[in-house]
Amino acid sequence: MAASASIPAAPQRAIDAGDSVVASVFEIAKKYLKTTDGNWNTETRLEEAQIDSLDFVELVFEIEDRFGIELNFNANAQPVSEMTFGNVVDLIRSALARKARTA
Repeated sequence: MAASASIPAAPQRAIDAGDSVVASVFEIAKKYLKTTDGNWNTETRLEEAQIDSLDFVELVFEIEDRFGIELNFNANAQPVSEMTFGNVVDLIRSALARKARTA
């Protein structure tokens, strides 16, 4: 999967540069970015990418559809403005692990 010019192919927190979860998050998030800053990685806060809470809801729905999971997110525990792309990746991995345990 080719990365866009504004999103690096090898995010900082990715153990494997070919990490499909990380790549999918950035692929989906591209649709909601309101800025073209080229320094996005898993440490970037969603707020820095100008992804607001409404964008985040749409992002969550698309992620859930893509992975066939339900994300366990509580905005009262961690506001969207404080979340990083890495936090989103962690939510997906947790949901995938829950799904695997119940399969």
